Amino acid sequence: MYRFLLRPRWLAMMVAVVIAAAVCVELAGWQLHRLEARRAQNALITSNSGVSARPVGDVLVPGRSVGSGREYATVKARGTYDAAHQILVRYRPLQGEPGFDVVTPLRLAGSKYAVLVNRGWIPSLRSTGAPKAPTPPAGEVTVIARVRASEAADRQVPVNDGQVRFIQVRAISAAVPYPLLGDYIELARQIPAQRADLPHMLPPPELSEGPHLAYAFQWYMFALIAVGGAIFLAYDEAHEGRLRERLRNMRVEPNEPRQPGQPRQAPGRTAPGRTPPGRTPGPPDRPGPPGPTGTRGHSGGSATLEDEDSARRST
Repeated sequence: MYRFLLRPRWLAMMVAVVIAAAVCVELAGWQLHRLEARRAQNALITSNSGVSARPVGDVLVPGRSVGSGREYATVKARGTYDAAHQILVRYRPLQGEPGFDVVTPLRLAGSKYAVLVNRGWIPSLRSTGAPKAPTPPAGEVTVIARVRASEAADRQVPVNDGQVRFIQVRAISAAVPYPLLGDYIELARQIPAQRADLPHMLPPPELSEGPHLAYAFQWYMFALIAVGGAIFLAYDEAHEGRLRERLRNMRVEPNEPRQPGQPRQAPGRTAPGRTPPGRTPGPPDRPGPPGPTGTRGHSGGSATLEDEDSARRST
């Protein structure tokens, strides 16, 4: 019954269905993998941010990154900003708006080291030039911040005209005259608070799981649709298209109202006094001459019984 599946057209369709279903399943698995990574990150954020702030020197070390395991830990630092070596980080959108992050070295009090502080975001100018970075507050400040790992560790990140593409501590340390701690921090609170509106302080990390689970479900559904559609077509072909014909004919005929006592008409018959479908009513037939039994025919001349009696008397 299913020998037709060996035909080239059906073989090609089955191969295409298998490939499409496999791709959909792979994409669904990729979305589930991203969901697991997002959940792990949320757990890390919740765990590290729930601890009280520690001195930045107890968490970060000079010259190397502590890795992502300590990201989002809350730290505090005291020192003075070095506005002369401020850096703008390109391609940093915030809520859909293009802009720059402002990174300023904070020279730690009582230490030879400094730590890079991401002070916040500023919007891009309408022109092609870069905006001027807002000046940090003068004098000693205390900052409460979140630890962030140095970015793009496996890439060369040049510093051009006070701008970089990534916040890579190794690249920025070559542009400042003092050693830096191995990671940077993201400003959450500052004492005294900055008076200017810019830069905008970055919001805390989002803890949502994103749309990954819904996307995975959609990809699995696409795989099922591909396989189910192929099975439907093969079954219908094996049964000479009866399944498709049955689906096309699945409609309900409208019920015509019947008078009380009127019998139900059999399918294909026309009720008395009604014109069959496809015919238009014409003029009534004229009576014809009587037949052999004395009844009127429905064809012939137009003589009446009175005319016949008159003719008989005249003879």
